[in-house]
Amino acid sequence: MKSVVIVGGGVIGLFTAVRLAKAGARVTVLEAEGEHADVFGPGASVAAAGMLAPLDESATPFTPLAFESFDLWRQWRDGAEWADGVRFDGGVRVADEIAAADVVQTSERHGRRAQVLRSGQFRKRTGLNAEHTAVFVEHEGVADPQRVLSGLAMQARAHGVIIEYNQDVANVTASAALTHEDRVYEAEAVVLAPGVWATDALKQAAPALRHVSAARGHMVSVKLERPLGPNVHGPGFYLAQRREDVVLGSTMEPGRFDRRVDQAQVQALLAAADAALPGEVQATGYAWCGIRPMSPDGWPMIGPSGDGLFVAAGHSRNGWLMAPVTAEIISAYVLGGEIPDRWAALSPQRFESQTA
Repeated sequence: MKSVVIVGGGVIGLFTAVRLAKAGARVTVLEAEGEHADVFGPGASVAAAGMLAPLDESATPFTPLAFESFDLWRQWRDGAEWADGVRFDGGVRVADEIAAADVVQTSERHGRRAQVLRSGQFRKRTGLNAEHTAVFVEHEGVADPQRVLSGLAMQARAHGVIIEYNQDVANVTASAALTHEDRVYEAEAVVLAPGVWATDALKQAAPALRHVSAARGHMVSVKLERPLGPNVHGPGFYLAQRREDVVLGSTMEPGRFDRRVDQAQVQALLAAADAALPGEVQATGYAWCGIRPMSPDGWPMIGPSGDGLFVAAGHSRNGWLMAPVTAEIISAYVLGGEIPDRWAALSPQRFESQTA
């Protein structure tokens, strides 16, 4: 039974812990923050919208992996402790006829379904009153971050995972993690999933972490006249109905670590939503910022880095979406499983020549 320490208890760390524990590993998760984090803390996972949208604005070589991870969300939801925190109601994208047809073609190339919507179909599908040509993408969903994170922690513990909160890791080797309180956690493998908050010592131990930069994103809690079904994407915004709220997002400010809410960014989001959906999106006065861990190409770095360490980092805007496939890939590396080419493509080695 292999022992593993995971540094970081966000959605990446917890999914990986569950996957490794199910495979028979003895897993300890070290999380710098407390167990009941909120959106105003430093954790990217809890502050995120929880979007599960594999079809982005433009397809990339990694798009098939995004769909693979989405499929894993569906497979793993049934019977999970977090099942009631995830919805798979699809996504509606406001687009003219040409752009909508392009989305349909892209979806079909990946073996997925999409349907062009006329104005009446848009209103029926979304419950909104505005008239738009749009496209409905079936393979999309949303996770409620706080509910799913708490459920993942429950699931992890049910499989024997030890979760140590308020344990901020200062340094690591291939066989141990040292906290700022001088506690040492030994293991046969160490996985680093620290978001943007890696210390200089962690970056020295695992050079891939040097490629992770910060980007601040604003989100706003809003009210709608009726519950929203699918996610709605419009010019400069998206709307998602989560378990207990509707969230409007999201901005992108590279290089920003601070979590101070900028009212100009909030008003820009509300204005974008109102332009597409006049009078339908009402602010609740509740807004926050998340700090996303960005990689140079916007896709995660998953695999070995440094001397015997493993990283799962730089997930950018797709941390929630890519969590299950990240767990699969890391588990294969740690446990000596097969690494197919599509997984190896996410190795940190693709940035090796850029490492200082």
